[in-house]
Amino acid sequence: MTNKPPKKKADKPAAAATKSATAPKAVKPAKSTVIPFAPVAAEAFRAIGQTAPELKTYYNAMETTMSNYKDQYEKMSGDASSAMRSSMESYVRFGTSMMKGSEAIIKACMELAQDSAERNSAALKTLMACRTLNEAAEAQNKMAQASMDEAMSAASKISEMTIKVCTEACEPLNEQMTKAMGKMSA
Repeated sequence: MTNKPPKKKADKPAAAATKSATAPKAVKPAKSTVIPFAPVAAEAFRAIGQTAPELKTYYNAMETTMSNYKDQYEKMSGDASSAMRSSMESYVRFGTSMMKGSEAIIKACMELAQDSAERNSAALKTLMACRTLNEAAEAQNKMAQASMDEAMSAASKISEMTIKVCTEACEPLNEQMTKAMGKMSA
Protein backbone atom coordinates (compact mmCIF):
# COMPACT_ATOMS: atom_id res chain seq x y z
CA MET A 1 0.00 0.00 0.00
CA THR A 2 1.07 3.49 -0.73
CA ASN A 3 0.46 6.34 1.60
CA LYS A 4 -1.04 9.39 0.05
CA PRO A 5 -0.16 12.75 1.51
CA PRO A 6 -3.15 14.50 3.09
CA LYS A 7 -4.80 17.18 0.99
CA LYS A 8 -4.32 20.76 2.05
CA LYS A 9 -7.36 22.89 2.64
CA ALA A 10 -7.19 26.19 0.83
CA ASP A 11 -8.40 29.46 2.17
CA LYS A 12 -10.51 29.98 -0.94
CA PRO A 13 -13.93 29.75 0.72
CA ALA A 14 -13.17 32.77 2.88
CA ALA A 15 -11.94 34.70 -0.12
CA ALA A 16 -15.05 33.71 -2.10
CA ALA A 17 -17.27 34.90 0.75
CA THR A 18 -15.70 38.33 0.72
CA LYS A 19 -16.00 38.57 -3.05
CA SER A 20 -19.69 37.64 -3.04
CA ALA A 21 -20.44 40.26 -0.39
CA THR A 22 -18.85 43.00 -2.47
CA ALA A 23 -19.97 41.74 -5.91
CA PRO A 24 -23.14 43.32 -7.29
CA LYS A 25 -26.13 41.03 -7.72
CA ALA A 26 -26.85 39.82 -11.24
CA VAL A 27 -29.60 41.83 -12.84
CA LYS A 28 -32.25 39.88 -14.71
CA PRO A 29 -32.77 41.16 -18.21
CA ALA A 30 -36.22 42.61 -18.72
CA LYS A 31 -38.53 40.89 -21.16
CA SER A 32 -38.20 42.55 -24.50
CA THR A 33 -40.75 43.00 -27.19
CA VAL A 34 -40.06 42.68 -30.87
CA ILE A 35 -39.56 46.04 -32.48
CA PRO A 36 -38.94 46.40 -36.21
CA PHE A 37 -35.81 48.48 -35.54
CA ALA A 38 -33.60 48.39 -32.51
CA PRO A 39 -34.55 51.24 -30.14
CA VAL A 40 -31.02 52.65 -30.21
CA ALA A 41 -30.96 52.63 -34.00
CA ALA A 42 -34.41 54.21 -34.14
CA GLU A 43 -33.29 57.03 -31.85
CA ALA A 44 -30.13 57.50 -33.91
CA PHE A 45 -32.18 57.77 -37.11
CA ARG A 46 -34.51 60.30 -35.48
CA ALA A 47 -31.55 62.37 -34.29
CA ILE A 48 -29.98 62.29 -37.74
CA GLY A 49 -33.35 63.14 -39.27
CA GLN A 50 -33.52 66.33 -37.22
CA THR A 51 -30.12 67.49 -38.40
CA ALA A 52 -30.50 66.28 -42.02
CA PRO A 53 -34.10 66.65 -43.27
CA GLU A 54 -33.53 64.49 -46.37
CA LEU A 55 -32.57 61.53 -44.11
CA LYS A 56 -35.80 62.00 -42.17
CA THR A 57 -37.69 61.49 -45.43
CA TYR A 58 -35.73 58.29 -46.08
CA TYR A 59 -36.41 57.10 -42.54
CA ASN A 60 -40.14 57.72 -42.93
CA ALA A 61 -40.15 55.98 -46.31
CA MET A 62 -38.31 53.00 -44.82
CA GLU A 63 -40.74 52.83 -41.91
CA THR A 64 -43.72 52.96 -44.29
CA THR A 65 -42.20 50.27 -46.52
CA MET A 66 -41.55 47.95 -43.57
CA SER A 67 -45.10 48.49 -42.35
CA ASN A 68 -46.47 47.66 -45.82
CA TYR A 69 -44.36 44.49 -46.04
CA LYS A 70 -45.64 43.42 -42.63
CA ASP A 71 -49.25 43.91 -43.78
CA GLN A 72 -48.59 42.04 -47.02
CA TYR A 73 -46.91 39.18 -45.14
CA GLU A 74 -49.83 38.89 -42.73
CA LYS A 75 -52.31 38.88 -45.63
CA MET A 76 -50.25 36.32 -47.55
CA SER A 77 -49.88 34.02 -44.55
CA GLY A 78 -53.61 34.29 -43.84
CA ASP A 79 -54.41 33.41 -47.45
CA ALA A 80 -52.02 30.46 -47.35
CA SER A 81 -53.56 29.24 -44.12
CA SER A 82 -57.09 29.38 -45.49
CA ALA A 83 -55.98 27.67 -48.72
CA MET A 84 -54.36 24.85 -46.74
CA ARG A 85 -57.47 24.48 -44.60
CA SER A 86 -59.76 24.24 -47.62
CA SER A 87 -57.35 21.82 -49.32
CA MET A 88 -57.35 19.56 -46.29
CA GLU A 89 -61.14 19.67 -46.13
CA SER A 90 -61.37 18.66 -49.79
CA TYR A 91 -58.91 15.78 -49.22
CA VAL A 92 -60.99 14.59 -46.27
CA ARG A 93 -64.16 14.69 -48.38
CA PHE A 94 -62.28 12.81 -51.14
CA GLY A 95 -61.14 10.11 -48.71
CA THR A 96 -64.58 9.75 -47.15
CA SER A 97 -66.23 9.43 -50.54
CA MET A 98 -63.66 6.86 -51.70
CA MET A 99 -64.16 4.77 -48.56
CA LYS A 100 -67.94 4.76 -48.90
CA GLY A 101 -67.67 3.92 -52.60
CA SER A 102 -65.17 1.15 -51.90
CA GLU A 103 -67.51 -0.32 -49.32
CA ALA A 104 -70.35 -0.32 -51.87
CA ILE A 105 -68.13 -1.98 -54.50
CA ILE A 106 -66.93 -4.66 -52.07
CA LYS A 107 -70.50 -5.31 -50.95
CA ALA A 108 -71.58 -5.68 -54.60
CA CYS A 109 -68.69 -8.10 -55.25
CA MET A 110 -69.68 -10.20 -52.23
CA GLU A 111 -73.31 -10.31 -53.41
CA LEU A 112 -72.18 -11.35 -56.89
CA ALA A 113 -69.96 -14.08 -55.43
CA GLN A 114 -72.78 -15.37 -53.25
CA ASP A 115 -75.22 -15.41 -56.20
CA SER A 116 -72.64 -17.21 -58.32
CA ALA A 117 -72.10 -19.85 -55.62
CA GLU A 118 -75.86 -20.45 -55.39
CA ARG A 119 -76.13 -20.80 -59.18
CA ASN A 120 -73.16 -23.16 -59.28
CA SER A 121 -74.79 -25.30 -56.58
CA ALA A 122 -78.04 -25.46 -58.57
CA ALA A 123 -76.08 -26.28 -61.75
CA LEU A 124 -74.27 -29.11 -59.98
CA LYS A 125 -77.63 -30.55 -58.92
CA THR A 126 -78.82 -30.30 -62.53
CA LEU A 127 -75.69 -32.10 -63.75
CA MET A 128 -76.13 -34.83 -61.16
CA ALA A 129 -79.73 -35.35 -62.34
CA CYS A 130 -78.64 -35.92 -65.98
CA ARG A 131 -79.10 -39.56 -67.14
CA THR A 132 -77.23 -39.51 -70.41
CA LEU A 133 -74.00 -38.09 -71.63
CA ASN A 134 -75.81 -35.88 -74.17
CA GLU A 135 -78.02 -34.38 -71.42
CA ALA A 136 -74.91 -33.68 -69.30
CA ALA A 137 -73.10 -32.04 -72.25
CA GLU A 138 -76.17 -29.91 -73.05
CA ALA A 139 -76.55 -28.84 -69.38
CA GLN A 140 -72.82 -28.07 -69.20
CA ASN A 141 -73.07 -25.94 -72.34
CA LYS A 142 -76.00 -23.95 -70.91
CA MET A 143 -74.17 -23.43 -67.60
CA ALA A 144 -71.04 -22.21 -69.37
CA GLN A 145 -73.06 -19.74 -71.43
CA ALA A 146 -74.93 -18.50 -68.31
CA SER A 147 -71.64 -18.17 -66.38
CA MET A 148 -70.08 -16.14 -69.20
CA ASP A 149 -73.14 -13.83 -69.34
CA GLU A 150 -73.05 -13.38 -65.56
CA ALA A 151 -69.34 -12.61 -65.57
CA MET A 152 -69.74 -9.95 -68.28
CA SER A 153 -72.74 -8.44 -66.47
CA ALA A 154 -70.84 -8.39 -63.16
CA ALA A 155 -67.76 -6.83 -64.77
CA SER A 156 -69.92 -4.09 -66.35
CA LYS A 157 -71.69 -3.44 -63.05
CA ILE A 158 -68.42 -3.19 -61.07
CA SER A 159 -66.84 -1.02 -63.77
CA GLU A 160 -69.77 1.40 -63.74
CA MET A 161 -69.71 1.56 -59.93
CA THR A 162 -65.96 2.23 -59.94
CA ILE A 163 -66.26 5.04 -62.48
CA LYS A 164 -69.13 6.59 -60.51
CA VAL A 165 -67.22 6.38 -57.20
CA CYS A 166 -64.05 7.89 -58.67
CA THR A 167 -65.98 10.69 -60.37
CA GLU A 168 -67.89 11.59 -57.21
CA ALA A 169 -64.81 11.32 -55.00
CA CYS A 170 -62.73 13.59 -57.23
CA GLU A 171 -65.32 16.38 -57.33
CA PRO A 172 -64.01 18.12 -54.17
CA LEU A 173 -60.46 17.97 -55.52
CA ASN A 174 -61.58 19.35 -58.88
CA GLU A 175 -63.41 22.20 -57.14
CA GLN A 176 -60.34 22.99 -55.05
CA MET A 177 -58.06 22.98 -58.09
CA THR A 178 -60.48 25.23 -59.98
CA LYS A 179 -60.51 27.70 -57.08
CA ALA A 180 -56.72 27.64 -56.84
CA MET A 181 -56.29 28.21 -60.58
CA GLY A 182 -58.80 31.06 -60.42
CA LYS A 183 -56.81 32.73 -57.64
CA MET A 184 -53.56 32.25 -59.53
CA SER A 185 -54.90 33.83 -62.69
CA ALA A 186 -56.48 36.75 -60.81
